[in-house]
Amino acid sequence: MTRRFYFAAVLLAVWSCGDPVHDTRVDALGGEKSGVPTGPTHRSGQPCLTCHGGQGPADLELSVAGTIYQTAAPDSPPLEGATVTVFDATQLADGGAPRTAVTNAAGNFSFRRTEWAPVYPLHDISVTFPGVAAPTTMHTTVGRDGSCASCHVDPKGPATHGHVYLVLEPADLPGAMP
Repeated sequence: MTRRFYFAAVLLAVWSCGDPVHDTRVDALGGEKSGVPTGPTHRSGQPCLTCHGGQGPADLELSVAGTIYQTAAPDSPPLEGATVTVFDATQLADGGAPRTAVTNAAGNFSFRRTEWAPVYPLHDISVTFPGVAAPTTMHTTVGRDGSCASCHVDPKGPATHGHVYLVLEPADLPGAMP
């Protein structure tokens, strides 16, 4: 009887503590930036699904989300008004229409889980912007996580291409002076 009680107590303790790996990932994000309210424009460039992927702490669950920047420079401003297009495995198989979202003032875009639960892998993810002739397209498949910043982080290095951006140089932006 004592052994069962001990086993049950250990299970209850483990269950009530949550997921320590997830908790560590959330803690590693740090606090909110001063002056930026919680909402669609907060935490640009961070892996959105760490908090919005179903384990919390955010109540709103997202399926795919990220931040788009104007250029490849690490200090690039965010890109507002870009259209992000995403295909999932079902759209490839049946020729269905891709999903699209538009970036906000912080360069953030998202798809709510209640509106779309994509079937992985995701593929042919592109960013289009008025005045830029060709879309920026990532042909690599995404097989595990809908947070762009899980892979696309600064600084650029052997394990990442850096953040997601529209053009390489500021001179390539629409309306830029030559």
